[in-house]
Amino acid sequence: MVGATEVTPNIEPFLCGNNFDVGEDGGLKVDDHMHTSVSDIYAAGDICTASWQPSPVWQQMRLWTQARQMGWYAAKCMAAATLGQSTDMDFSFELFAHVTFFNYKVVLPGKYHTWG
Repeated sequence: MVGATEVTPNIEPFLCGNNFDVGEDGGLKVDDHMHTSVSDIYAAGDICTASWQPSPVWQQMRLWTQARQMGWYAAKCMAAATLGQSTDMDFSFELFAHVTFFNYKVVLPGKYHTWG
């Protein structure tokens, strides 16, 4: 598993000697099971670029909440693959919501920037 904690994907340490597909935003492309283009390598969080067809109300924002959800889902996908089982896309990728803002309770569900 490859992980990072930055807003800008820091993929440079992983590129040498590997053939990862890289997204336009500089992240390692992952499919809907968090697989990268390199066999048996998963990526989650800020280092990856979601390359699946997203829900109309979800967008990748590279926030800690999404990184945590992606990490949990990547672990679930790795465990399922090890056991020879399949897993469905997690609900976390159906609706974007983020709830922290200087200790105030703020909820931003869906693609809030398109409301109007």
